[in-house]
Amino acid sequence: MKVIIFFVVFFAVMFLMPDSLVGSFVDHHIHISGDGEEAMDNFEFTVIAAKAAISTVAALVALWLYRKRKA
Repeated sequence: MKVIIFFVVFFAVMFLMPDSLVGSFVDHHIHISGDGEEAMDNFEFTVIAAKAAISTVAALVALWLYRKRKA
C-alpha cells in the first residue's frame, strides 16, 4: 500500500505542478551555463530535476503522514 501511495502522490505532483512555477524559480535562483540550445537543454533538465525532487519530498511526507495515522 505504501508503494502505491508513493507513486500516486509522486506522479500527481510531478504532472500537476506547473512548469512556469518551477521554471521561474530556476530562472531567478540557479545559474544555467551553456550557449544557445545547450543552455535551454540544461534549463529544461534542471526544471525536470527540481520537479522530481519536489515530488519525491511530497510523496515522502504523504507516506510519513500515512504511517503516523496508522500508529
